[in-house]
Amino acid sequence: MALLLPLSRSSSSSVRKMKAKESNYDPNIHRLPWYGGWVLLALVALCGTVSYWSFFYLPPALTAADLDQQPLAFNGARAWDTLTHLDALGPKTTGSRANEVRAVEVLEREFSLINASHHPAQQVLYEKQIVSGQYGINFFGSQMTSVYRRVQNLIVKLVGAEDRHALMLNCHFDSVASSPGASDDCGSCAVMLEILRVLSRAPERNRHSIVFLFNGAEETPLQASHGFITGHRWAREVRAFLNLESAGSGGKELLFQSGPQHPWLIEAYSRAVRHPFGQAIGEEIFQSGLIPSDTDFRIFRDFGHVPGLDFAHIFNGYRYHTRYDSVQFLSPAVLQRTGDNILSMVRLLANGNQLANGDDGRSKGSMVFFDFLGLFFISYTTNEGTVLNIVVSIAGLVVGCWSVLAVVGWSNWRSMGREMLHGFVATLVGSGAGIGLNLATAYGMDRIVDRSMSWYSSCWLVVGLYCVSVMMLLFIAHREFHRLFSKSKTVLSLTLTVQARIVGVFLFWALLTIGATVYGLRSAYVIAIMLTLALFSMTLTALLKLQSFPGGYWLIIYLLVHSVALLWTTQFYHIFTNIFIPITGRSGANDNPDLIIGIVAAACTIFTTSFLVPLVNLLRKPYRTIGTLFVLFLAALALGTVSSFGFPYTGPGTSPSDAPKVQRILVQHTVRQFYEPNSTQTLRSADAGYLFRLWDRHNERTVRDVLEKQSPGKGASALEPTELPECKREVFCGMPGSAIRFTSLWSPQLNRPNTPDMVKLSLDRWEVVRRNANGSSVKLTTSLNGSFQSTILVRPRRNVRLTGWNLTPDVPLKLAAAGHKAYFLLITHGLAGEPVPLILDLETDRQSDTVEPLVDISVTSNFWEYHEHFTEEFSRFVASFPNWAHVVPSVTVVNVYTF
Repeated sequence: MALLLPLSRSSSSSVRKMKAKESNYDPNIHRLPWYGGWVLLALVALCGTVSYWSFFYLPPALTAADLDQQPLAFNGARAWDTLTHLDALGPKTTGSRANEVRAVEVLEREFSLINASHHPAQQVLYEKQIVSGQYGINFFGSQMTSVYRRVQNLIVKLVGAEDRHALMLNCHFDSVASSPGASDDCGSCAVMLEILRVLSRAPERNRHSIVFLFNGAEETPLQASHGFITGHRWAREVRAFLNLESAGSGGKELLFQSGPQHPWLIEAYSRAVRHPFGQAIGEEIFQSGLIPSDTDFRIFRDFGHVPGLDFAHIFNGYRYHTRYDSVQFLSPAVLQRTGDNILSMVRLLANGNQLANGDDGRSKGSMVFFDFLGLFFISYTTNEGTVLNIVVSIAGLVVGCWSVLAVVGWSNWRSMGREMLHGFVATLVGSGAGIGLNLATAYGMDRIVDRSMSWYSSCWLVVGLYCVSVMMLLFIAHREFHRLFSKSKTVLSLTLTVQARIVGVFLFWALLTIGATVYGLRSAYVIAIMLTLALFSMTLTALLKLQSFPGGYWLIIYLLVHSVALLWTTQFYHIFTNIFIPITGRSGANDNPDLIIGIVAAACTIFTTSFLVPLVNLLRKPYRTIGTLFVLFLAALALGTVSSFGFPYTGPGTSPSDAPKVQRILVQHTVRQFYEPNSTQTLRSADAGYLFRLWDRHNERTVRDVLEKQSPGKGASALEPTELPECKREVFCGMPGSAIRFTSLWSPQLNRPNTPDMVKLSLDRWEVVRRNANGSSVKLTTSLNGSFQSTILVRPRRNVRLTGWNLTPDVPLKLAAAGHKAYFLLITHGLAGEPVPLILDLETDRQSDTVEPLVDISVTSNFWEYHEHFTEEFSRFVASFPNWAHVVPSVTVVNVYTF
């Protein structure tokens, strides 16, 4: 008996441990029925729908009937009336009568009405600035010198009680060719006019003055704003600005740029706005150059050194810079929402201390800012964001591990670590496989079946082609890791195993958050907010001790909290697809757009669903859910490749709701004239043709098809400008600079355009400044005659250097493209004016009496909205494009001189 007693105690202890382990097992290993997977998919769809609705929701506009009850409120109907008058003018390119005369008349009439109805306590001042200037700028990787002559700014000042500091509001009333510019940017001008009208009728003056800048040359680009901020006396009073822009057509205005280094502006926005919509990630994306657009914000920031906020309407980018950017496809609600927000901002800043104290210590540092479904707005400094990101990342891992180990004992940390590692690796492998499949699908859609951009009009195809597939592979990765690596005997029940793997998913995102934070990306907040919600869920589960509760209450809490996370994450899918899908219609012909959308969709899908994916192991028959996703993927693939849904473009419908999603076609009826050396009168050769800029992946096919219908063989004979034989000797192949910078096609034509006017170069003087044994210095004085938009390319010959010119203090860098290099000038005329002098200081290693040329100068004149001078043949050609194509026709003259 003495020998048996210890044995009995040991056996009893073992039995108790085994029972303790067995108590952690789920009697029903697969707790959820197979259709639970469909419930998870439905939850994602539901939350995505709610965030989509909030994304597009606009408050109703006030009407004329509301004026009596709310006389000092922004009235969308009144602003809409102004917009319709501007929209009726049609396209308003800088230099055109529509922009320089008729638009100015409309705005000045509004100014007169406002001045006649303002309260006696208010003082409203108006000045018209006709300004000329020049500056150097790098525009999307292209170094150029921007020259403007006699462009117009219409400036109204609402004088404050303390007339020392001013807040500025800016819009532009010019538009690109062929577009009325209702959203870009006449709608913003209508908003500013209504704000001016409301404030001018208030019985008390604002503390600070408010300057309203209506500029007439933004699309040229960004020239009139430079004229104001560097040359107008009121600009010296401006302490901050609000820039109202558009990169789409309607919808909410997005706060997408701020500062720089003035966090008080974001704080003011947070306090003032009624309907917030701003994301710091938008600022980082825009300033990275991924979006082919820029705004006057850059000019005020870089040349005026003034802080500000940049707002833009980003929805429906399909209509941006097309004839469909008109009031037909907008609503007064767009103006009402923007006006409510901006008026609140103006009232706060114009009556607060911020403008007077803008340069104090609060002017340092950047801000992290975001809204949640437009319900509220949060902002904090980048230092606070760094601390928050790191604390949340570490705390989530600690709480997640503690939640599981509190049930099974800390001695089982190896089991916990193993399952957490499985969750991390499965997420990593599934994400990589999903991205890989998307890249393969994108390649196949483009190269194999030739159906890239099948989602351009049918945006829902992105979900089937590039979201469902990623979710499917995430499910497979987690399910197979569970099947292959789970131990049959473990202290962790299935419920705790799944929770441990969720901690592994948390680890995946925590590492990304910390990495982005260390790299200095403020956008890390996007992940940190999701991790905060996951941390809240794990903390709540642990505190209530529901980790292994048999009723599955932890899962209910988890799904409820994660529903909020889904509302947060799905909104970024809507933001990114609404931005990037339309951009693929103007991002160029060389890159496969499906690769871009495939990567964006994969990232959004992983971000949205990764915390739900481990739940697949709670399902009885998980491959039914996986099979459902596979069927949806195949269905989307079939619709995108063999059905009409996969055709990228749609023409205008019968109602405003049938908004077109068009292909952009830019065609320039071009004549090229090459002059004899040292002559501006005698031609050595000339030819003509159609020059096409290829905006998207399918432009070339459309252009060749239409050319072929015009004349058999024309489609096949069109070639890239760089393939022309004269490329070896002529500056930029004797083409406009844009033809070499961007993918283009050239189709030689016998019919020459009608060109009653053009910018011509005259040689005024050739002076040898210095001559010695080492070479000589020459001053070449020329004049550019003609008040039209033009571009100039200056190419010094070999062993010749441009050491100075009359345009800027320093000689800029050369524009380089396709092996060609030249100095690039863009010259814009508003009102007609005097010739533009161009004086070049050249140094050469040769003696000045040699006959070899020193410099080539190419002068390109661009004539937009020139329909009355089109030839009949060109007009027929433009009309022959299908109705889903938005054609921007113009006449171009290229004169090439050699001196």
